[in-house]
Amino acid sequence: MSTDTNQAIIRRVFEDFLNAGDMAVPAEVISPDFVDHNPMPGQPAGSDALLYVYNTLHDAHSDMSITIDEMLAEDDKVAVRWTLRGINTGEMFGMPPTHQQTTMEVIVIFRLADGKVTDRWAQMGGPSI
Repeated sequence: MSTDTNQAIIRRVFEDFLNAGDMAVPAEVISPDFVDHNPMPGQPAGSDALLYVYNTLHDAHSDMSITIDEMLAEDDKVAVRWTLRGINTGEMFGMPPTHQQTTMEVIVIFRLADGKVTDRWAQMGGPSI
């Protein structure tokens, strides 16, 4: 796949799934053998991982939105620097809600094969309130 195609697939994950809630996206773009090298606490393995991430982020933040700040692609990898914004109204990672505006910055590298996301590596900055 071309780097443009890989970027379009990753953009769908963020825009159509994480932001717009299109629940068909994970089945279309996540490999059944997906490996998350930096899973969230309690995150299941395989293709169910993305739904767990969605639920964790949305359960913890009302009015949540994710902005892609930067996206770079080379060969079979796509790197994304993104920012989550929302009101922290639910527990996340064992921390009680603050009911304050939260900003969380994340850098993620995805690997794709045959039009499917196969791997994810992430570095998450702590939420700023």
